[in-house]
Amino acid sequence: SVIAVCLLAAAILLSCSRNGPPNSLFDSAGYHVTDDKVYYLNAFPGKAFEINSADAATFKALDVSYGRDKSSVYINGRPLPGADPASFALLDRPGFAKDRNRVYQRDRTISDDPAHFELLDGELAKDSRVIFWSDGSTLSGDAMHFAIVSNADNYLYTKDGRTVHVNGNPIPAADPPTFQVLQGAYVHDNKHVFYFDQPITDAELTSFRPIDGPYGADAVRVYWMGKTIDGADPGTFRVLNADFECSADDQRAY
Repeated sequence: SVIAVCLLAAAILLSCSRNGPPNSLFDSAGYHVTDDKVYYLNAFPGKAFEINSADAATFKALDVSYGRDKSSVYINGRPLPGADPASFALLDRPGFAKDRNRVYQRDRTISDDPAHFELLDGELAKDSRVIFWSDGSTLSGDAMHFAIVSNADNYLYTKDGRTVHVNGNPIPAADPPTFQVLQGAYVHDNKHVFYFDQPITDAELTSFRPIDGPYGADAVRVYWMGKTIDGADPGTFRVLNADFECSADDQRAY
């Protein structure tokens, strides 16, 4: 206990009197300007390093990752090549920023059309040509016809002039102009019923209805996750507990 008290006292004295680089034991991660030098401190137990090219007099930390001075932009303490510090600004989503020439997701350029760049629902983004998935990859190259159909129950349905997607996965047989969400993972167009991205080949389009959770039915069959429950009677079928996927009709329990 005596040793612990001594160590604590030493730590307090060190934190009150120390100079030089920041220390992750006492300081928060990110940028620090001290002794006319700019440092970047990695999160505990990381170490700080001096940004030799940074100008302390004009340096400004924008967040934990991004900073800028009169001549450069920095991410995680490293210069961001080509970025314009005069016009560089953060966007309303962590890790996204832009200047007058480009849009950045962390340390990479994802768009050269900042004037038309928008953040969309479902962690998507777009410019005048491209729809970007949450990791910056391209979801659609048809921004003009793109639409978010639904973003509910952990299912993000989108479409453009050629393709329908669910959570970034194409639904190859779906028809974008007639595509609609029924409930949850059950969707349809003017020819097919789908569960997630798979067509339900036996489903009767005109009578199909979602029931609860992964269950659906038409006039002839009952379905669980788009698969037929053999022998189940759609007229008397009911879901007893959707969370535990318990169900029954007038003859059997499932």
